[in-house]
Amino acid sequence: MKIDESLNRLEVITKRLGQEEVPLDEALALFEEGITLAARTKKSLDEARLKVKKVLEKAKDTFLIEDFDLQ
Repeated sequence: MKIDESLNRLEVITKRLGQEEVPLDEALALFEEGITLAARTKKSLDEARLKVKKVLEKAKDTFLIEDFDLQ
């Protein structure tokens, strides 16, 4: 599953878990899926960050590279 698909699925899970009267079995299954998906997504993002860092290291003499904060 791609990162954007994972994030969309996590959003669906979060919304469903926030609804009233979700059956316990469904809530537990969604919670488990969400935790697993969040861990996989974090791993994918960490790997992407590492790839970007490696590419930037190779290009550091070619481009001016500055840190930035997304927040």
